[in-house]
Amino acid sequence: MVIILLVMTVSLQHILGRGHQRALEEQLLTNTSLAYALEDSVIRSLQAAVGALQTVALDAEERSKATSNLLTQRLLRGLPQLRSIDVVVYEQASLCAERASNADVLFLPVQAGRYWGDAFRLAELQYWPVCVPYFSQGALAGFVIGSLNMHYFQSLFQSVSASRREVSLYLFSGEKILGEGADFLSSARREVVMDRSWGDLREQNEQGSYLDSYRATSFYPLVISLRSYNKDALANWQSDAQIVRTIFSVLAIAVVLMLVMYLVFRHKRDKVQGSNHLLSMAIRSAANAIFITDPKGRIEWVNDAFTTLTGYSLKQVRGKTPRILNSGVHERPFFQNLWETISQGKSWRNELVNRHKNGQFVTVEQTITPILDSAGEVEYFIAVHEDITVRKEAEQQVLYMAQHDDLTGLSNRRYFEQCLDECVSQRHYGSIALLFIDLDRFKEINDTLGHEAGDVLLKRVAKKLERIAPDEALLSRLGGDEFALFLHPAQQASHIHHLAQAIVDALAQPFEYQDTTFSVSCSVGVAMSDVADIDSSSLLRQADLAMYRAKHSGKNTYRFFDDSMDESMQRRVATQRHLEEAMSQDDQLSLFFQPQVHSRTNQVVGVEVLIRWRRLGEWISPAVFIPIAEDSGQIIELGRWIIDRTLSQVADWRARNIEVGKVSINISAVQLSNSEVAYELLNALKHYKVPSEVIAIEFTETTLMVRSAQLARNLAMLRANNISIAIDDFGTGYCSLSYLKELEANYLKIDQSFVRGIGDIESDECIVSATIAMAKGLNMEVIAEGVEIEYQAQYLAEHGCDYLQGYGFARPMPAADLEVWLEQRKQTLNAEHVKA
Repeated sequence: MVIILLVMTVSLQHILGRGHQRALEEQLLTNTSLAYALEDSVIRSLQAAVGALQTVALDAEERSKATSNLLTQRLLRGLPQLRSIDVVVYEQASLCAERASNADVLFLPVQAGRYWGDAFRLAELQYWPVCVPYFSQGALAGFVIGSLNMHYFQSLFQSVSASRREVSLYLFSGEKILGEGADFLSSARREVVMDRSWGDLREQNEQGSYLDSYRATSFYPLVISLRSYNKDALANWQSDAQIVRTIFSVLAIAVVLMLVMYLVFRHKRDKVQGSNHLLSMAIRSAANAIFITDPKGRIEWVNDAFTTLTGYSLKQVRGKTPRILNSGVHERPFFQNLWETISQGKSWRNELVNRHKNGQFVTVEQTITPILDSAGEVEYFIAVHEDITVRKEAEQQVLYMAQHDDLTGLSNRRYFEQCLDECVSQRHYGSIALLFIDLDRFKEINDTLGHEAGDVLLKRVAKKLERIAPDEALLSRLGGDEFALFLHPAQQASHIHHLAQAIVDALAQPFEYQDTTFSVSCSVGVAMSDVADIDSSSLLRQADLAMYRAKHSGKNTYRFFDDSMDESMQRRVATQRHLEEAMSQDDQLSLFFQPQVHSRTNQVVGVEVLIRWRRLGEWISPAVFIPIAEDSGQIIELGRWIIDRTLSQVADWRARNIEVGKVSINISAVQLSNSEVAYELLNALKHYKVPSEVIAIEFTETTLMVRSAQLARNLAMLRANNISIAIDDFGTGYCSLSYLKELEANYLKIDQSFVRGIGDIESDECIVSATIAMAKGLNMEVIAEGVEIEYQAQYLAEHGCDYLQGYGFARPMPAADLEVWLEQRKQTLNAEHVKA
């Protein structure tokens, strides 16, 4: 009996030792796998970011600023790991230049701030700069610098850190990028990394023994370190060891009791039966579902957890095979592999989808262990099921959130483009249709009713589109107020026309929010092609061009792509590039001035400044290049050019005592809403020593349709500094009269379309007289544009119009011609005065 106890003790120690070793081996395997997975995630994220930077670096100096901004904005929308992309010349990129080498990309230590050039460099705000050099004529000209989002990479590590593991990311030079490890990679550790790019080290610190797994990435000079402590890895083993010790203690006690009960056989038998019952109860009460089968797979025993998990009792499944739980999800080869493995006496472990008695699917992690007899033949199979249904549902929810828009529930841009790529690249038959949908007045709702109203509108738009879209279409919110859907295989073109018109009609219905009603429309661009003849990027570009054409066709409509759109876009891009060149030269852009006269005295009271562009001997109409400049943002720089040249000319006239009256400068809605134009104008007035009283600012009535904080600040600054304000083209927009009253403008300019009707169209005369009366009631002076004949001038003067402007007095002319005209006008008026 003593020998039996000794053997049991030795066996116990051997089992515990093996368990300890397996726990450490599992720790090593888990660490290595996690380190590899983290390396793969980090490298993929960095490759996408570096690829975007290299795209910007390609022809960086040849690309216009507007095109570069458009490119970087598109790249940033698809890359959450990037906060900003900046093209920086060599002299201003000292951090990159200090570490410049022959490498295609430079990774710098973490910097304070949110992104490159951030004026608020707080310690708690950090970004990770990456530099990609760009070249001009073979020489290094500067760097495209990407500001990597530290929070994005921290989120990659979060799940690992939550499992009591410490993850750190270092540069080869030793600086820590992020993580919980030491602030600097020691020289000894760097030597180890250089000697072998991946490995595992077991060491000890004040917190105890730990396993440190590291990987030096193969693409970039980075090192990922993953540390797990032995005490965490051995926690389950220690718990199991305690159970094993308890069982062995029970068995040892049972052996001792058997020796004692040898003398009293009946009492011994009762004790044995009691121990067996206790063991059976322990297994029956286990949390995981357990069932035992014979060698042919027929179920002989199940525990209570099995009944809870499957809904079947032992009576219902005894003698039957586990096929009763088959869900139909897995194919025959899956079960063939399972049976081949366990038939060879090996354990099998995998995820399995079973069917509950009530028909619901249950996902389990199943382990099947064969029990062999002394001859090595299978005697039983023990199957243990761990219910992981909740975990799998959580994983599916995370995947869904990664592929769908939080606000509308539609697929997001990344998932949409991924599906479109797969459709175009894998299916080589049938036609495909892509529709781009852009709301026309979304910004007005955000600016007037707030972002909450904008979110409500987007949700309603998504629901309307879901009702209209065919079942086979993929509908997505690309971002902001942009939506898209594609169909494959697409129906005939007539059906797509009908679908596009249905979308336009549905979204044109009034949008009601609280006590306000807005009319919101959309512009739809459609691209259709045989799927075998096009790639996804070309299809996206074509739909975008078609949507752009719909915008410029008056909005609230749709357009199909045709080749002329491509040509139109090329001309538009060329115009942007040529305009950028013109602003940097002195021989293309010029200022013309059109006089304004008093309606009763015919005295010159001012001039309006007009921009003119002559390139290669041809005049380019402002109606062509001004809208392009506004859409591209070039209008802000062009506006600065106009202000500077105008004030320079005014300063020259004042120096030579040439009186031209009040000088009116046209300001775009883009300038007023998106730049500090008033502040810039005041600085220019100080620079040229021109008093603010001789300057007036003109902007169209439609500029006031949208109230924005920046526009309000600019107008307040203009009024505060005695700069006159004129509302241009009045009557062609939709300005609120209450807002017009609040504005306190100095001048109201009647649009020439109404002036032309004087003498011919009675309704135009009524509009003109009513506008003059309204302006007088608001203490505003009135200027009439487009006056060409004497009767128009006479009618306007009789009805109280203060000033006149038009070809009937003078065409727009250069400054030198204006000076001659002013002198002649003065002489003519003097001669008329003498005659009188």
